[in-house]
Amino acid sequence: MKRFKKVVPADNTRLPGMHTLMADLSDRARVNYIRDVEYVQRESGPLCLQLLMPYNLFPESESPRRLPLVVYVQGAAWGEQEVYFGLPQLAQIARLGYVVASVKHRASTVAKFPAFLQDVKSAIRFLRANAEKYCIDPDEVAIWGDSSGGHAALMVGVTGDMPEFKTEDYQEFSDAVSAVVDFYGPTDAAQINNKPRNPVFLKDKSKIPEDILFGGCVAEHPEIAQPGNPIQYVTADKKLPPMFIAHGDSDAMVPFNQSVLMVEKLQACDQMVEFYKVCGADHGVFFWTEELIGKVAQFLQATLGR
Repeated sequence: MKRFKKVVPADNTRLPGMHTLMADLSDRARVNYIRDVEYVQRESGPLCLQLLMPYNLFPESESPRRLPLVVYVQGAAWGEQEVYFGLPQLAQIARLGYVVASVKHRASTVAKFPAFLQDVKSAIRFLRANAEKYCIDPDEVAIWGDSSGGHAALMVGVTGDMPEFKTEDYQEFSDAVSAVVDFYGPTDAAQINNKPRNPVFLKDKSKIPEDILFGGCVAEHPEIAQPGNPIQYVTADKKLPPMFIAHGDSDAMVPFNQSVLMVEKLQACDQMVEFYKVCGADHGVFFWTEELIGKVAQFLQATLGR
């Protein structure tokens, strides 16, 4: 990193009652936002990601530093995402010394499963292909998401480099990750209605998110969702990345039991998982506490080496 050079001498004015503070030459409190970075073209148009870079880093910075990457998938019931929604929370992670990318994928109304998964994996490979440009350590990559984005994070974690989910773009790069953070994501669509759920989400049969994603009634034909259930890919003979799973115990959209099923399967297969119940939290409501984000930061530090 080039040392900052002052263009003009410091002003030595002192006034009665004037307070002085010391500058932080590391600039660590600052996060730089790079908007709408196109990572792939699909039939429906370009797909972009929102990039957060910590302190005095910008694309193509002349810096020897290579920082861990956290790829985030904003939940939207697999539909059209509001990718800017989570940026304030993600900035807290970037400030700790991570490059953070919030990824937009195709909506399920545009392309059915596995389109969203293919897109997120393409974004990971794009970022590895451009690791030098964005000051990324390509060997230190985590995936994080909430709700349907949590489901995407789990799917990425359990299907690293599987050829059936790999598109032609940046094929020479890996889409496997070193850590997974899942906030209240579905894990087994066939069992999602086995526990209490707000009836409003099931009232209009034409708008049930999992049915739109898999192109049919999952309740009547659970087999159509099997390829998209992350729990199905957990086995004892396959080493998976460490996982951090958190879920509100009063979640009315994705029942808490969905995370219980996943954690039980991971534990039975001797996979590494941390599990947090957020008491009193609904689906993302009253959920994003400072304590929980601190736990995520500790998990990332332990698994990505920051």
